[in-house]
Amino acid sequence: MSVERLAHTAVLFADITGSSRLFVEAGDERGRETVAATLSTWSDLAGTHGGHVVQLRGDGMLCTFPNVDAALQAAVALRDLGYLPPLSMHAGIHAGAAQLEADQLYGDAVNIAARMADIARRFEIVLTQSAAQQLSNAARWDLRLIKQVPVKGQPQPMDICLLAYDEAHSTEYRPPDRTKTFNTRLELRVGERVLSVDTGTPNCLIGRDADCTLQLEHRLVSRRHASIERVSGKFFLHDHSTNGTYVQDDGSSAATLVQREIMQLKGQGVISLGAEPRLNPDHLIRFAVGV
Repeated sequence: MSVERLAHTAVLFADITGSSRLFVEAGDERGRETVAATLSTWSDLAGTHGGHVVQLRGDGMLCTFPNVDAALQAAVALRDLGYLPPLSMHAGIHAGAAQLEADQLYGDAVNIAARMADIARRFEIVLTQSAAQQLSNAARWDLRLIKQVPVKGQPQPMDICLLAYDEAHSTEYRPPDRTKTFNTRLELRVGERVLSVDTGTPNCLIGRDADCTLQLEHRLVSRRHASIERVSGKFFLHDHSTNGTYVQDDGSSAATLVQREIMQLKGQGVISLGAEPRLNPDHLIRFAVGV
């Protein structure tokens, strides 16, 4: 599996806090739906600000951005959604070199960003001072410099910057109520094989490996080529491969290449692993989103 080396990237870790209490108060099903809906909204906001969502797991999100300005603007957008009790959020940002392999991000910059998120408290956004110095207009933000903070895993204390927050002026955010969209299912069909991604099976791994949910043998297909995840009644294809994944909706004249990216599947169409659909007619995966 190929590794993409990022010479310089801004890394954002954001976490939902209060989810454990939410599950106790609202129950497992409603708690899961609320967390999934919140992460889906976060993912959309990250993309709007030019971010690449690397992972959506548990109650957190890991993203990369082309620069610290974009990462901080995205973090503020997440924060300013406002949250109904008991939920809140906190985030950390650092910038530096990293390595991206499938849905895993490696490097000291990643570890430090995670530690900044650990330091942040309710509704706080914490940046390393070195990241804050890369802002194009640092004076725009009410950053408070805190010197010599012990950081786990680092040999020396670090200077960090804390973004102030006025909770009294936040906008209330209410995750969407349960609707029939939570019952949607995605049907995948390859020849006579039919698989469903739904509430009972919310994830599907596609590739050559024997442990893949949908196994396809082809020279252009990676061992763990792509995955499909169901989040809040929507279906997202995440490519992890060397050659990419092509998605072509019914009625569309051209296929869209998804390479180390996430794309929402809508309606009906075909998925082709490693080659355009017209060049891969015998190994197409037909998909259909329905209720």
